[in-house]
Amino acid sequence: MGAPGFLAVFSDPGNKSTLEEFQDWYDNEHVPLRLDHLPYFLTGARYSAIDDKLPGWLAMYEIEEVESFQDPSYAVLRETRSEREKDLIARLGVLDRRTAEVVVDTGDQLEKSTGLKVGNPSRFVLTVGIALGGGSSESLERFAEDTRRVGGWVRTRVLKVFDKGVTGTNEEWTSIEVPDYLAVIELTSKFPEDTIVTEAPLALHDLRQWSLYKAFPALSQA
Repeated sequence: MGAPGFLAVFSDPGNKSTLEEFQDWYDNEHVPLRLDHLPYFLTGARYSAIDDKLPGWLAMYEIEEVESFQDPSYAVLRETRSEREKDLIARLGVLDRRTAEVVVDTGDQLEKSTGLKVGNPSRFVLTVGIALGGGSSESLERFAEDTRRVGGWVRTRVLKVFDKGVTGTNEEWTSIEVPDYLAVIELTSKFPEDTIVTEAPLALHDLRQWSLYKAFPALSQA
C-alpha cells in the first residue's frame, strides 16, 4: 500500500452562479459520482467558511493511496462531465483543487470524532498553507505536535500538494500562489484565535476556519 492520498477543494459560486445551483450540483452530482462509485474514495465531507472570508466552501476527501489518483476510473470523470457540470464550472468564482499526499498524520481520535466519515464527523476544521522556508520535514512534524494544544483538537494532517488546479472567473481568487503544503486540523469546537502558535520554523499562510456542512456516505463505508 502506498502513501495515503488526500484531495482538498476550495470553491465558491462567485457572482455568475447561484448558491442554490452550486449546492445542488455539488451534493447531488459531483460528490456522488466519486463516493458512490470509486472504492478508493474513503470519505468525503464539505465545510462552509465561518471566518467571513472567501472562498466560502471546502470539500475534502480521504483517498486510499496516492496511486489511486492515476486510476482510469477517476481520470475519466473529467473527460465525461455532464453539460450542466461543464456550464457551471465555467461560471464558478473559483475551483481550487489541491491533490496531495499525506506526509504527517497524528492519527484518528475515534473517541472524539469519526473524522470526515458519517456518524460523528469533526464539527470544525482549520486549514493553513505552509511554506517550508528554512524548515524541514521534521519542522512539519513539530508543527503538527504543536497543534495538539489547540482547544477541541482532534487530528492534524499535513499534506504535500503535488498537483494544483485553480480555475474560475474571479481573478483575485485564481491568481493566488498555492503553497506546497496544506495543514488540515480537525476540532470539536470553534477556534477562538486568528493564529496558530508554533515554534516550528515554517511560514504559515491563509489560516481559514470552517464548520461542518455535511459528511457523505461512501461506497467504501458500506
